[in-house]
Amino acid sequence: QGLGGVRHRLHRDLPDDAFPILEDLRDQGATDYVAMPLPFSDGRINVMTVASDHPDGFTTANLGLIFECSAVIARYYEVFMQRENAQSLLETYVGKRSGARVLGGEIRRGDGDEIDAAIMFCDLRNSTRLEEELGRRAYIQLLNGFFETISTIVDENGGEVLKFIGDAVLAVFPADPQKSYRARNKALKSARAIVDALPGLANETGIEALHCSTGIAYGSVTYGNVGSQERLDFTVIGQAANVAARLGDYGKSLGHQIVVSADVLKDTSSAIPLGEVELHNVSRPVNSYAIPTT
Repeated sequence: QGLGGVRHRLHRDLPDDAFPILEDLRDQGATDYVAMPLPFSDGRINVMTVASDHPDGFTTANLGLIFECSAVIARYYEVFMQRENAQSLLETYVGKRSGARVLGGEIRRGDGDEIDAAIMFCDLRNSTRLEEELGRRAYIQLLNGFFETISTIVDENGGEVLKFIGDAVLAVFPADPQKSYRARNKALKSARAIVDALPGLANETGIEALHCSTGIAYGSVTYGNVGSQERLDFTVIGQAANVAARLGDYGKSLGHQIVVSADVLKDTSSAIPLGEVELHNVSRPVNSYAIPTT
C-alpha cells in the first residue's frame, strides 16, 4: 500500500509467515531481501524487490541509493508494462501477427498488404438447436470450447484466427509465394484436425455429436485495416474469403464438413468432386471438392 518496505535477513531463522521465495533465495546464497514500493504515475503502487549475496547484506547506503533510483526505475517499468499490456491485449483480440502489425504502427484505415493466403471459414452446425437444448450458459461454454479447439489447431499449423463471427471462425494461412502449397496443406490439415477433435468436445459437453462446416479457398487478399474513422477492424478482404465462407455454407447443405476449392488440393484422388458450384454473390462457378472425414 506504499506505506513502507519489507526486509528479511536471510542468514537468520525465517518467520513462519515468510514468503516462500525467501527459502529459495537463501538456498541460492542470498543473505538479504528487501521489497519497497514502486509508484507509477497513475497512482498505482507496484513493488520492487532486491536481494544481496554479500555476507553482510545491504548497507544503509545501498538501500538509500536504490530508493533514490526507484523513481527512474518506475518510469522505465511503467513504459515497459504498458507496451507489454498493449501487446497482450492486441494478441488476444486480433491475433499475434495482426497485433504485432497494429502495435508496429499500422493503425490507419487502408493500411495493409496484398498477400496470397489460404482462407478457412469454419462454423458450428445446428447452433440454434444446441442453444435451445443446452441453455445459454452451457451453450456459451460449448462455443468457447469450440473456439479454443480451432484456435489451438490453427496456431499449431502456422495460421492465425482473425475473428469469431457468431458461431464461426475466420482463419488465414499466409503463403510464401514460392511454396504456396504449404499454406494450402496447413489449412486442409487444420480442417481435418478440427473434425477429428469434435467428438472429444461433444463427449466433454455431454451431447451426442458435434459437426462443423468448413470452407477453404486460396487466393490474393488484402490483409489490413478497414472500417470507419472511429472503429477499425484488422481482417482479410478478397474473393478467397468470400468463396471460403460460401463453400462452408454449400457443404452444410450437402452434409459435408469440409469443402474446398480445387486450387487448394495438390492431389484430388481421395476427394469427392462436386463440379462447378454456383455460389451466392460469387460471379463465376467454383470448381470444388468435398473432403472425406470418416
